[in-house]
Formats: sequence, C-alpha cells, structure tokens
Amino acid sequence: MRIGLWLSTALAVISLCVPAGSEEPEPAWVPPAALAPFADALQPLPASITGIQGRSYVPVHSSLMAHGGNTRIDFSITLSIHNPSAARAIVVERIDYHDTAGRVVDTPLDRPVALRPYGTIQVTIAQSDTRAGLGADFVVDWTAPTASIEPIVEAVMLSQHGAQGYAFSTIGKKGER
Repeated sequence: MRIGLWLSTALAVISLCVPAGSEEPEPAWVPPAALAPFADALQPLPASITGIQGRSYVPVHSSLMAHGGNTRIDFSITLSIHNPSAARAIVVERIDYHDTAGRVVDTPLDRPVALRPYGTIQVTIAQSDTRAGLGADFVVDWTAPTASIEPIVEAVMLSQHGAQGYAFSTIGKKGER
C-alpha cells in the first residue's frame, strides 16, 4: 500500500512538471531551397489561400542572335517578384520557365510561398543555361488578398560578349489563368 501511495504521489508531481499539450513541437517553417537567400522576404503560408488569382507573363531572352545571325549571345536572367503592399502578403503559387516552343523547361518553385509586405524574391537562370532557346518566358501564378494588390514581376537579362556588355529588362504583363 505504501509503495502504491508513493508511486501515485511521484506520478502526480511529474505530471505537474510537464506542461499540458506538450506534444512534439511543430517543425520550423523552411523556405524552398531556391529561395533560401530570400528567407526574410517570406512568411509561412496562411491556413487557406484566398483572394484574387492572377498570372504574370514575362518574356525574356536566354539567347539572342547578333552579327547578321552568325553569333549567338547567351544571357543570364534574373526574375524578380515584388509585393507592393505595405500590409498584406501575396502568395506566389507557381513559377514556370518555358522554352521557345512553350514547353516547361524548369519549375524553380517547388511549393507556394507567401511574400511578406514589400518583400522581393528572385529566381536566376545562369548564362550557360541555354535550354530555353531564343524565345524564353516565365509564367508566375499568384494570389493577392484584393484586386488592388498584385505583384510587380520583372526580369533583367545580362551578358558580356568580348568587350561588349548587354543588358535588357522587361516587365511582366497580366496573362490568362
């Protein structure tokens, strides 16, 4: 009887030391690997993704022909997605990189991400990556909290050929979703 009383008391004391609901803690939110340098611009996704769905189409040049079509100049491409809202997040659901024929060459975002107010993320295509050919483009699917907020999506293309440097930029246009 004494051992039973002692055991009950010990269990009661131990249960007071362990906080209620102390299951395994939720793992910390981790951004997709491609966006790790921009982790501070991201936040965990909301419980449900609601709002105005949109699509931005961004034509880019991974390569251009020069000197009468005899020389191909390859470009590095940086796609930037900016949230212009001071108070609300935008969810970037998908980023597709297409080749000249419209086929998906790369999908650099492996899952949706929430872009903080005034946050920016970037995706880079290396100058040596010529898979997309001469007529490449990006398609970015997103959801914004209201119709008055939509991301600013732009691309910058850079190259150097000999002593000559080249730079272009383009702004995304609303596309059909």
